[in-house]
Amino acid sequence: MCTKEISDFYGFLCSVRNKIKEFLNLSPFCFGAQEAGWPETTNKFQQKMKRGLVTIMKRRKNMDNPEHIKELQGDRMLIRARKARLRFKLLNSIFLTYTKILLKTCRFQIENKELFRSGIMFGFWHEDCYSMELLLSELAKEYRNICAIVTANTRGDYIENTLNHNGGEALRIPDGMQMKTAFKKMLEAARRPELIMAAAFDGPAGPYREPKKLLFMLAREHEKHVVYAHFTYKRIIRLKKRWDKYVVPLPFARVTAHFESLGVIDKQKLASFEEWSGGIMC
Repeated sequence: MCTKEISDFYGFLCSVRNKIKEFLNLSPFCFGAQEAGWPETTNKFQQKMKRGLVTIMKRRKNMDNPEHIKELQGDRMLIRARKARLRFKLLNSIFLTYTKILLKTCRFQIENKELFRSGIMFGFWHEDCYSMELLLSELAKEYRNICAIVTANTRGDYIENTLNHNGGEALRIPDGMQMKTAFKKMLEAARRPELIMAAAFDGPAGPYREPKKLLFMLAREHEKHVVYAHFTYKRIIRLKKRWDKYVVPLPFARVTAHFESLGVIDKQKLASFEEWSGGIMC
């Protein structure tokens, strides 16, 4: 490039710089729109620019207004809620897609399948939740009255969506002070004679493989049979840092579910729960 071309190019850059300076000196960011002497023009683009800059200027002036701050906070909350919904849809679609892959590639085997029938209470360990979702998806083809007790958090949303997708239903149970009301809902559901109610023995938060009384209390109210499942695997990932050592089957895994019966739960058997509950196989 010759010296004359370089000089012309430098002059062009200087003219652009001067135009930008001139624009900033007239901008209502620094002054009011009228104080800046903004020229009247018929150019639509400049008119839209003028209105937008004046709006921004007004917002900056009103940042101390409590109503305006509240409005901005509401906008941020709305954006967060939309992001959360999008995140849930994305993760849920990934979760369902992976579940479909497992259902097509995994080999499932059930021992003592005859124990699984309508009207029972069905238990399992929390580490086997994913396998139970796959198993219930298979059993839902034959039994359309399966209900699983799940927590009222995001993880429960994924499980509920999977169950609904396969013809089952979920009973959402919150933690804390609302547990008493939720227990009444569970009792009402347990009164349905044909309903198969499933829940994790060690609950949503452990301790690891220590059975809680919840499922057995529901069974005692209507003297129902309790059947549970424990699993053996080939080709899995076990999340050892989680409290429940959660199991995630891999594609082409072999999953064997062993069904065992604990019989009918009555008042006397529930009273001696601590004596026999330790013998539940893992």
